[in-house]
Amino acid sequence: MKQKKLKILYSQSQIQEVVKKLAKKIDKHYAKIKSSSPLVVISVLKGAFIFTADLIREINLPIQLEFVRISSYGTKKISSGKIEAPLLLLPDLSGRDLLIAEDIVDSGKTIHFLKEYLNDQFRPKSLKVACLLNKSARREVNIKADYIGFEVGDHFLVGYGLDSAEKFRHLPYLAIDE
Repeated sequence: MKQKKLKILYSQSQIQEVVKKLAKKIDKHYAKIKSSSPLVVISVLKGAFIFTADLIREINLPIQLEFVRISSYGTKKISSGKIEAPLLLLPDLSGRDLLIAEDIVDSGKTIHFLKEYLNDQFRPKSLKVACLLNKSARREVNIKADYIGFEVGDHFLVGYGLDSAEKFRHLPYLAIDE
């Protein structure tokens, strides 16, 4: 079996530095709001689980953590364009401040779908998106993340939660799957 060739794009330390910067921006924004309820962070499984864990440890605000499982990739390297949402079970989040934590905003279809769903279901006080990676070159839907870690080119990335057919999620860095 041929070994995959991976080219490291961002090291573990580079990722951690960016996550800390994002957390500071989030702290600053939500500190101004002074909500009586914890900030609800909604992690998009599976890819964003490591990013979310690191991000919430750096945020200095009360947090309520929720998970959804939604994807348009499946086991492919490009978005199928079809949104699959096998897990959208959430408690009542009506009128709350919601922050979606996403690994990568690519075509924009997944985030667009999730934002519409959350707005329709809960009419949140606010709804923002934090993503580790923004791949605007592949954007098909007019959507913009509020907090962006890295702008990336049109590469297929793995590591730090991102996978290729369920492989490489465990890597502590981000790499281009060549």
